[in-house]
Amino acid sequence: MITDEQFTFISQKIKRSGISQKEIQDDLIDHFCCLVEIEMQKGSSFEEAYKGAYQQTTPNGFEEIQFETFFLLNHKKIILMKQFTYISGYLFALSTTAGAFFKVMHFPGANIMLFSGLLGISFIFLPLLLFNKFKDKVFKVMSEKLKWIFGTLSLMLILVGSSLRVLHLPGAMVLLGLGMLTFGILFLPFLFFRMFKSSQEEAISN
Repeated sequence: MITDEQFTFISQKIKRSGISQKEIQDDLIDHFCCLVEIEMQKGSSFEEAYKGAYQQTTPNGFEEIQFETFFLLNHKKIILMKQFTYISGYLFALSTTAGAFFKVMHFPGANIMLFSGLLGISFIFLPLLLFNKFKDKVFKVMSEKLKWIFGTLSLMLILVGSSLRVLHLPGAMVLLGLGMLTFGILFLPFLFFRMFKSSQEEAISN
């Protein structure tokens, strides 16, 4: 049996780990205590037993447990969100393409399809895509995160400006200018910085 001091040590480690859900904390404490007791019965010291339990249960850190639990509990919602994101993106892109074709052919309804498609991509598809990327935690470094944020923002400004330009509405050139500036001054530096860092990492690994 582990002592009260050892139990307190395990509890404090887990509660200070960044895991916010109490249910997960309690389950991890029980699990760690069981593993530590088993290893100590085999002759290991408490420190060795705790390190072994940590490597066996959370080799990539405590946060991974919380993320995996969240994913399992919300798996269906996450899948539905992703399906909605990509289906909406396809439909808005199709509307934009059809609107452009109608515009070239001078068919009726071109402006409505083009405008709705561009706005849908700007204010529905792109924010949802960025949200999904953040939820999936695909960004390991801040520069990668900023690259996506500025890239999304610049594309939104350019698409909205283009839609206003098509309809000959005021503010189109301002938004297009802001979009181009955001793309050139904010997005491109992070894009090429990440490309440079990736090439360096590949060179080191090879």
